[in-house]
Amino acid sequence: MLFGDSLAIKFPLLVIGFSGLAGAGLFSLTKKNRSKLSIYQLIVSSLGSLIGLAGLVWGLIWLFDTGSLPEIAHIDAAQTSPYKAPLIQAPNPALEGEYQVAYLTYGSGNDKQRKEFAEEVTIVTDSVDGSRLLDNWEGFAGKLRTRFWGFNEEALPINGRVWYPEGDGPFPLALIVHGNHGMEDFSDPGYEYLGKLLASQGMIMVSVDENFINSSWKDMFGDGLDEENDARGWLLLEHLKYWRKWNDESDNIFQNKVDLENIAVMGHSRGGEAAAIAGFFNKLQFYPDDAKQKFDFDFNIKSVVAIAPVDGQYKPGETQTPLENVNYLVLHGANDGDVQSFSGLRQYERVKFTDSLYHFKSAIYIYGANHGQFNTTWGNSDSGQPYGSLLNKKALLPMEDQLEIGKVYISAFLQATLQGKKEYEVLFKDHRSGNNWLPPTIYLNQYESSNWKVIADFEEDLDLTTNSSGGKVTSENLTVWREQLVGMKWGNKATQAVYVGWDSLAYESQTAWIEFSVGDQQKLPQSTALTFELAESKENSYPDKDRDKKKADENSNENNESDNDKNNSNQNDEETEESEKDDDDEKAPEPINFSILLTDDAGHTVQLTLSEYSYLQRQLTVDVLKNPSLQSTKTSEAVYNTFFINNEMLNAKSPEFNLDALRKVRFVFDKSSKGVIIIDKIALH
Repeated sequence: MLFGDSLAIKFPLLVIGFSGLAGAGLFSLTKKNRSKLSIYQLIVSSLGSLIGLAGLVWGLIWLFDTGSLPEIAHIDAAQTSPYKAPLIQAPNPALEGEYQVAYLTYGSGNDKQRKEFAEEVTIVTDSVDGSRLLDNWEGFAGKLRTRFWGFNEEALPINGRVWYPEGDGPFPLALIVHGNHGMEDFSDPGYEYLGKLLASQGMIMVSVDENFINSSWKDMFGDGLDEENDARGWLLLEHLKYWRKWNDESDNIFQNKVDLENIAVMGHSRGGEAAAIAGFFNKLQFYPDDAKQKFDFDFNIKSVVAIAPVDGQYKPGETQTPLENVNYLVLHGANDGDVQSFSGLRQYERVKFTDSLYHFKSAIYIYGANHGQFNTTWGNSDSGQPYGSLLNKKALLPMEDQLEIGKVYISAFLQATLQGKKEYEVLFKDHRSGNNWLPPTIYLNQYESSNWKVIADFEEDLDLTTNSSGGKVTSENLTVWREQLVGMKWGNKATQAVYVGWDSLAYESQTAWIEFSVGDQQKLPQSTALTFELAESKENSYPDKDRDKKKADENSNENNESDNDKNNSNQNDEETEESEKDDDDEKAPEPINFSILLTDDAGHTVQLTLSEYSYLQRQLTVDVLKNPSLQSTKTSEAVYNTFFINNEMLNAKSPEFNLDALRKVRFVFDKSSKGVIIIDKIALH
């Protein structure tokens, strides 16, 4: 949901209120018997009309205003750290490649709305019956939908726009599908920028048309299509069936041009979830919700890309969509005004690597990016009018920057996973390795590969003293220590983590720390790096402060004079805290830093600071709306960043230290005076 119920109520009430004041006042002042009005009534009517008109004029000016930039700029934790990541020595993945690009369309040949899928179509395709996967194409709204398109759910077209390289091939194949948008405002042309780029780099890209199952104003006459994302994913696979057929046809332009061993499915918004659903359906023999719908796909889908996806719009068997043994990339903008929470992280957590092949997954969070600017036809408004006028568009990245980010990440990912150009994989471990490619903004990136051994992921139980590897967890002087599901703006992340807090006021002369010992079964020969995921938790770092103060007061035997001194001291403390709060209001909080102490089996130790790789980014607070008081969701959420402590860093400090024989990992909170962080997935890569 784009906006909460509060805005859906407040905005119309403001319009009605100001209009009512203006209308009532003007009516009283202009009616024929206005001469009978008393002075008091004239004053009230005049004031009412003035206030109402002023409110409407102010409202119009405010609606046309684009918004504002944050009063306090966030500090980019990664870029301000002393570590400078080596730049990738490879061509910019956002630049055109060596191939000439050709373009064609395939489709029904009789589309009522678009000539490119009618008389201009190059390859004619047959329709497919999606009635078992689509609900609510019925009633008056269904008739209007059928009248507009010329078909119903039993005859869905297979329409696509194809950008392909001129050459012998075979070329990897990538399909992308749009998400939900007004069906009359066609979404599929909006990925031309990706199609041309990928084709020039030696890939075939198809922008799949599924506008016919998008929302419409016609749905006001019914319920609209219901939970249709399974149909979106299924249609992607139906497109792939045609590509398998064309690759084998002797008279087809794509004969032997398609590398069916290297396929990617991609999607945006609901299409992002649909891409994961396609990856899930691909290995099944039957539709999970109705075995009468048989599947016969089994394509070699190597990679799935999700752009600002939703999650849970479709629930197979009333559960969440699983996904195994594919490479997975999810991108999301912090300023997304539609899918305001990074919902794709839940699917990211559900991507599992269970076979013997190499895979990796990555999640990229982009400050300033919105929902629509990854599609050139959607643009910078993540909602239709009038609510689109409430969005804070001034805080967004320029559209050309957001498109460039999409090109860099998507091209690099597909080149790495479909074309074997492994040098680009580094970008997904550390965005700073692409500093010369990426537009400047704050990025958070998560990364995980199938070549790793988990030390602690906190999924095994709720015992704070044990970890996943069979080792123990110990701590001292913490003010917060618990395990729980990680909360987000919408729901939770579907993964557990440990929350750890410290505050110098609680233990003034003692340092807080937490230590994870490594079980023997988790040793990983030839380990190259220790990795872990961190995020800030915006909660009280000293929740027991009042309790501790009360206990100290009860145990105190000081005299009245001492009590007075204490009260004065407390007053000074409060003034100091208020002063610190005022200072915090004037500048962004510094990124979090602490020390890391590692011990191996031989007792060798090495100590370094977190900032030697990167400081920890504070949560990115975003005002999606121009008036934050209208916002019903939280303004920030905990998004992880993956930290890499590699062998080079360790050997530079302690040549005798052996990462393969890692025994203990201790986080020592001796740099930032207070904080609460979320720790997850401590592992060896």
